[in-house]
Amino acid sequence: MEKGGVIFDFNGTLFWDSEYQESSWDEYLEIQNIKLTKLQKREYIHGRNGKDTFEILFNRKLNDSEVNQLIEEKEVLYRKECLKHKMELAPGAKSLLEYLKAEKIPMGIATASGKTNIDFFIEKFNLLSYFKLENIIYDDGSIKGKPNSDIFEKAIHRLGVNKEESIIFEDSYSGIQAAINSKVATVIIVKSTNENFESFDLPIIKHFDEFNRNLLI
Repeated sequence: MEKGGVIFDFNGTLFWDSEYQESSWDEYLEIQNIKLTKLQKREYIHGRNGKDTFEILFNRKLNDSEVNQLIEEKEVLYRKECLKHKMELAPGAKSLLEYLKAEKIPMGIATASGKTNIDFFIEKFNLLSYFKLENIIYDDGSIKGKPNSDIFEKAIHRLGVNKEESIIFEDSYSGIQAAINSKVATVIIVKSTNENFESFDLPIIKHFDEFNRNLLI
């Protein structure tokens, strides 16, 4: 796969943190006296960028300062929740990352997380031993949120690879749709929760050791 690359979503994909996300969102929504169903959370929150989510939750347009403040209020709760648990990469992820690094296959991250969380993840998971800093694409306020494909398009451009030969790993509905919209060669669903993905005709893995590395040839 000389002309292709591998792009990972992060939350729920390389780091199985869905439980921590749910807990911190529940705490935040309770503080704000906002009630959402499970379906609404999936549609409004998971995989989306902060601006889109908070404009939906508060039902109005928000300026950048407001968005940044609201995101950080919620993410402080999230990081506190993470630190209550042993933080480690998803099952089989480290082995795959070591393989990609050894084979010199371009790889990047495309996540809806913001800068403060990215800094947190870089420290906790030593991400720079696998990924170049410039190849970690995050929500900086300038990219349309998933299911728009912009964040994956940016990652592909940054890696300098051919998207028709590239692979994306995703776990959320909006993220999977964004990956499909990017028209890469292969989209692989990482099933880190009990979500039902029957509506997608895509390969599903529950452990990164299940990934068919022949797709990289």
